[in-house]
Amino acid sequence: MIRGLYTAAKSMSTEVRRVDVLANNIANVDTNGFKKDYVITGPFKEVLISRLNDSSLTDRYQTFGGVSAESTGKGLKVETSGAYLVIDTPRGKGYHTRAEIEVNPEGYLITATGNYIMGLQGRIRVDSPGTMSIDDTGTVFSGGRPVDRLRLFTGPNVIGTMNAGARTDDIVTSFMQGSIKVTSNTTDLAIRGEGFFTVSVDGEERYTRDGSFGIDAEGFLVTKDGYRVMGEEGQVWIDEGSMDVMSNGEIYVDGEYVDTLKLVKAENPEALVKIGDNLYKAREEARLNYVPEGEVLQGFIEASNVSSVKEMVGMLTAFRSYEANQRIVTAYDSILEKAVNEIGRA
Repeated sequence: MIRGLYTAAKSMSTEVRRVDVLANNIANVDTNGFKKDYVITGPFKEVLISRLNDSSLTDRYQTFGGVSAESTGKGLKVETSGAYLVIDTPRGKGYHTRAEIEVNPEGYLITATGNYIMGLQGRIRVDSPGTMSIDDTGTVFSGGRPVDRLRLFTGPNVIGTMNAGARTDDIVTSFMQGSIKVTSNTTDLAIRGEGFFTVSVDGEERYTRDGSFGIDAEGFLVTKDGYRVMGEEGQVWIDEGSMDVMSNGEIYVDGEYVDTLKLVKAENPEALVKIGDNLYKAREEARLNYVPEGEVLQGFIEASNVSSVKEMVGMLTAFRSYEANQRIVTAYDSILEKAVNEIGRA
């Protein structure tokens, strides 16, 4: 009973986090170059449950009925009878009676969510993913030869598995291109395609898709928050001349070449971290590439990629889910109150 109370409460906490992210997206629907965030949720790991203090089932093990494997095109759909697959997850071991198994780039067997399938020798690795098969005993074959055997678990009085409900796995950013708006302002720039502008913040490089630039009192090209835009030769100085920007990022002032915008592309954009002011900080695993690929458009601005209608629908769904879990918590509270005040008194 108490586990169900905590499960519902955790789901409420997850929906609150989702609402926070959706509200932030809606608040930035008119922010140039803003990229919306998603909340990725998933279940807690599966744990085994068993009967306690049941003399009729003491030390009784389930009868192992074998393993069945069916091809899914990308891998195998595996089901067990009378035993549980052991899954290695970031939060410890999990147990399942079925899983869709694939092979990751390193050759290891994983579930559709990226967790490792465990064998008797540890994580299972195959040499020829295309020829992988699993027989009814759980033996894994690759290229016609056995490489390991699935680690299968069964215990006394085990009656199934359960988890503690939903949790927030991660918050990820969608870098989908926003619509391009015409402004006819010569200091407004947009990137069509992949890439980011580089700006200097306290002597360090930061990155943005917001090209609503201006010129400060010293003649430097700056963001709306006053951060200076970087070129390949340093901070871009325009002064009072007429600025023209080519599609490859080359900047000309009164017809004379000044610099080329320092455009970067992140090979792994998931490693870019939002730091405020519509800027990103790159972790090492972002693998920045300083060879420009996007096309620079002068007199244009990239709009936010947020759809206010979709975000509002998502928020209504989150509210309904929160309210459903709230009713469950209220029901558990009523049951516990009766258990303490009525049954306990008797």
